[in-house]
Amino acid sequence: MTAATDAVAADDAQLAAFAQAFDDFVRAAKRARVRVEPDAVLTPSQHDLLCPLLDGALGLRELARTAGVSAPTATRMIDGLQERELVTRDRAADDRRAVRIALTAAGRDALKRHRTRQLARRRALFAQLSPGERRAAAKVLSRLAAAYEELEETQ
Repeated sequence: MTAATDAVAADDAQLAAFAQAFDDFVRAAKRARVRVEPDAVLTPSQHDLLCPLLDGALGLRELARTAGVSAPTATRMIDGLQERELVTRDRAADDRRAVRIALTAAGRDALKRHRTRQLARRRALFAQLSPGERRAAAKVLSRLAAAYEELEETQ
């Protein structure tokens, strides 16, 4: 084997190890997301949809785009959240065809409770890491998020 072949083999082995660790992490994170507590008012997906509304009312398409879901998915979710009086739909003042979605007081409270639980879980994860691992994890997770954004921009 040549040095170039050895380097490619080493890169392939590192890629395989990275891919396996990444897939394991993603699966664990997904499993954790679906373990909804019995008294939870919001699912993780509902939380993600509602978070952009903390800054004010949005149109459905803008909300869907910001939350990273399709408009039909957002519509179905908003229908259920409106039934539960966590959001309101109001006609936009400047365009009667447009609808603005906003949080109700109950919706804000539900988000606050969800975030409190989420912070407690993250604190528990954080506590399992050494100080060096904490710093490294924050750095790597930030870099991975940025890399995902860069990939999306180029595709």
